[in-house]
Amino acid sequence: MTSKTIVLKILDALIIAFLGVLALSLARLPLGWLPRLFHMSNREFNGFSIFVVSAAMCLMYAIASSDSAP
Repeated sequence: MTSKTIVLKILDALIIAFLGVLALSLARLPLGWLPRLFHMSNREFNGFSIFVVSAAMCLMYAIASSDSAP
C-alpha cells in the first residue's frame, strides 16, 4: 500500500468514528460532554448532528451513484 492509501484509510476511520458518535448522540445516549465540547445547547447540538449526519449520507450517496465510481 502506498502512503496515500494509508492516509485515506486513517481519515476514513476518523470521519466514520466522528459520524458514529454524532449518530449515537441523536439516539439519546448520555453524551452530555459532547454539546459542552462544542459550546452548544442540547437543542442546537441535535440540529447540528442531524445536519452533519444527513449531509454525510447525501455525499456518500452522490459519490456512490456517480458515473466515475468503479
